[in-house]
Amino acid sequence: MEHKELKDIRKRIDEIDKKILELVAERNRLAKNVAEIKVKNNIPIDDKEREKYIYERIKNLCNHYNIDPNFGLKLFKLLIEHNKELQRKYIETLKK
Repeated sequence: MEHKELKDIRKRIDEIDKKILELVAERNRLAKNVAEIKVKNNIPIDDKEREKYIYERIKNLCNHYNIDPNFGLKLFKLLIEHNKELQRKYIETLKK
């Protein structure tokens, strides 16, 4: 039989996982909005200055929340690359 305290903690982790995925889905939707603006204004998908800003911000937030900055940077590199790919695909659908 599972320990009640462990069960409660795991239930909370499950709730947090759901919230994380909800936020990733929201970030993906916003990436599509960004893609629309970039197409209308002839702005390239890649924005190295924005990425540099994000990575600096993430490092600072990781330090603030006592999270390994290497983990935070890996996580956000994945998110950024995923969002850029979503933007590329979305832009292709707009061109059709």
